[in-house]
Amino acid sequence: MRGPILTVARREFMTRMVTKSNIISLAVMVGAIIAFGIAGKILVPDEIEPEPLRLGLDPAVSELATHLEAAPAGAAAGVTVEELDEAAARAELADPDSDPRLEAWVTGEVSAPTVVFEKDPDAEVLAIVEQAARAATTARAVADMGGDPAALESALAGVAVTVDQVVEPETEIDPGQMIVSVVVVSLLLFALIGSGSMIAMGVVEEKTSRVVEILLSTIRPGQLLAGKILGIGAYGLFQIAVLGGAATGVVAGLGVFPDLEINLGLTFLLTVVWFLLGFGVFALLFGGFAALVSRQEDIGSVTTPLMFALFVPFYVSFFLVPAQPDSTLTKVLSQIPFFAPFMMPTRAAVGSLEAWEMPLALLLTALTIPVLVWISARVYRRAVLHTGGRMKLSEALRGPR
Repeated sequence: MRGPILTVARREFMTRMVTKSNIISLAVMVGAIIAFGIAGKILVPDEIEPEPLRLGLDPAVSELATHLEAAPAGAAAGVTVEELDEAAARAELADPDSDPRLEAWVTGEVSAPTVVFEKDPDAEVLAIVEQAARAATTARAVADMGGDPAALESALAGVAVTVDQVVEPETEIDPGQMIVSVVVVSLLLFALIGSGSMIAMGVVEEKTSRVVEILLSTIRPGQLLAGKILGIGAYGLFQIAVLGGAATGVVAGLGVFPDLEINLGLTFLLTVVWFLLGFGVFALLFGGFAALVSRQEDIGSVTTPLMFALFVPFYVSFFLVPAQPDSTLTKVLSQIPFFAPFMMPTRAAVGSLEAWEMPLALLLTALTIPVLVWISARVYRRAVLHTGGRMKLSEALRGPR
């Protein structure tokens, strides 16, 4: 039994592999992925590390230096302080080519400092200087009262506010995660539509040319359908491996999303697994139901409902998962075998899965495939030799085994 199935599978796989149009289209898509990756790397600038604020300090208020460098206002990259006299500070502030740039010069008194800018005042610098002046004045007062300013600062540093809230915050999806999820489901849709269409067209073409009658004189209908699905499925898997591998390699190699919190290798592996399961669900229907028609002109009446069955979960995962990643509706739809191949990789990419959801969805989808094997094989056996008009699905299902 395995011999005829593997022979048909090998024929289907090689027929697709050596076709010039398929080779060219695959090469073009790989080139497009690489080009988009390079363009994204060029057009999306890397995050520039902020430089510390450089402040000049009059020696008369050198007491502020320690408090300024502590950046009490929360400067992202900190503060560096340099003692400068008035002439040197004003010269640097007026020089646009000074590097690193002097943001301001602090003079006056510790408790009432004056901040000198080149032009417009900077609110962040003013806040830092004000808090530094308050801290220095407080330390002076504590010391005058016989206290220990260091102990006070240590006690204040331990002050912390705990936040609680009644309504849990909505899950925010990182743009990079969203892009990865869109690429994954788009790749799955492309592969499943392409593979399903090839299976359907191959079945109808064999019926139209009457080649199927010759083939069925040597092998059984179930073997012919199984070989066709396996061969085209292997080619679809090859496409997924090439395109998905190219996309993963470009993102990882070029560092397009340096802060992306996604395991790209695991995401690629899940894409392959869900392609295999999704192919098992949809390809069986494409192959079995295509036998209901006898002309290429009629193939749309069979494939259109199946295309609709592919696009619905695709768009649901595209719009529902980002909007409501943790909703009950999302979780329920994710377990339905016709939705799971699209929704599960999307939810995994955006990080909204609980530990039990992925294994359950895999199990339910895998258990559905034997049922679809029985349905598609029964329809194919009954309809593959039927000529003339389209055979009704109910008639095919009621036919002999």
